[in-house]
Amino acid sequence: MSIETLPVELFHCILDNLDTETIVFSVRHVCRLFRSFVKTYDRYIVNLISISKRNYYLLCRLINPHHVISLKLANEERTTNQIDLFISLVRLRQFTRLHSITLLNIKEYQLNFILKRINLNLLTSFSFNINRYDDRRIKTTNKYLRSIVSQLNFRKMEFNLNTERLSKFSWPYNCSIQYLVVNENITMDNLSIIFQCSPHLHKIILKQKLEENIVTNVSLKSTPQIYFPQLTSLTMEKLPITIAILESFLSLTPSLVYLKLIGEHFMFDGKRWEQFIEINLLNLDKFEFYLDYWSLEKKTSADLELIIASFRTPFWIEHKKWFVTCALDIRQFIEQAHNLSALIIQTGMYRYNLNLAIEKIHGIIPYHVKYLRIPINNTDQIPTILNRCNHLTTIAFDIRYSNFSEEIIKWFDDNTMNSTCWKDYKMVSVWLGARKIQSTEINHDQKRMKIS
Repeated sequence: MSIETLPVELFHCILDNLDTETIVFSVRHVCRLFRSFVKTYDRYIVNLISISKRNYYLLCRLINPHHVISLKLANEERTTNQIDLFISLVRLRQFTRLHSITLLNIKEYQLNFILKRINLNLLTSFSFNINRYDDRRIKTTNKYLRSIVSQLNFRKMEFNLNTERLSKFSWPYNCSIQYLVVNENITMDNLSIIFQCSPHLHKIILKQKLEENIVTNVSLKSTPQIYFPQLTSLTMEKLPITIAILESFLSLTPSLVYLKLIGEHFMFDGKRWEQFIEINLLNLDKFEFYLDYWSLEKKTSADLELIIASFRTPFWIEHKKWFVTCALDIRQFIEQAHNLSALIIQTGMYRYNLNLAIEKIHGIIPYHVKYLRIPINNTDQIPTILNRCNHLTTIAFDIRYSNFSEEIIKWFDDNTMNSTCWKDYKMVSVWLGARKIQSTEINHDQKRMKIS
């Protein structure tokens, strides 16, 4: 079979495995046949969160909204004011086939504006993160959210509603949601209501904390005891202060098959974990944890061996086949992260003594990273970073003094085209445009030469 006789349906199945930028900016330009195939493709998954500004405008112009089934937008460091720009460039009512929407760091009035104009009936997944609430819009927001969650085919939701807002939301009974991501602190009361109304909810990711006093009251003192038997997968990225509080919550999830925890060094006790799992989590098959251990004293490999010795009993190694490892240097992790696309480097050193470590910090940046947040102390370091990381779409600079932010913005005004800069507290974010080609003039044997 030659490419000319390839059925368009099969070609579209191939496009399903490519990102939108590759389809529009690469495949589309191969030949006239490919262009015709791309023109009729109607399953675009459009992610505008990490994209160059030039490509952003082109995608908004070239893609037919009726052919988009998934859309991701953000007003974050990487893409400043993107949502307002998107609203001005497209006709929202033409997005009639959306199955999935992601709206990050959105203002509440923008959220309502968008949800009013798109078809909500086909949604199976909805993610939003409100960065500016407007209490005048509570009823309107809740009306749209309830309409979405009540859909029979709705499966996944991610949100950051604060405790007060969540308590005012009437969660529909017997909803079909299966996968929930919570980006805000949540009380045990609110979490219990969600479980009671969601009999099919089997996977939860908690990005922030459970209210610690609420967890203790419910899990240790309430009668009768509350359980979440439908939950089989749990991720907690901000662990409670003590292991006792964590254990009291995990004891409510007896059906867990997958557990992932991110937290502090107090969890380094393999024997205690072993005993708890054997009593409370009999179905647990996969257990991942990432724990930070900070110390003012320099640690050696021998110290690490002592820390992880309790995780090398027959229970861990032979029965569960869970293997624990540690590393001393962040460089080791970065060098092994070949697919790393975003990197945030933070330091406790301020601008006046950052010179002590700035070269080492810049020296560990992967060349292929697309989003970078990094400290700098003078604008001469900007071209060094940009030259090293030529795949960057967005960069954010941690700074010490507010007046330095103006120097950074001026540098990008002078040296780039169509870059968008945004100032926040001790930080400047830049959505990168094109670099200007620097030209200089020199005299050679009384002849003027222009080099560019």
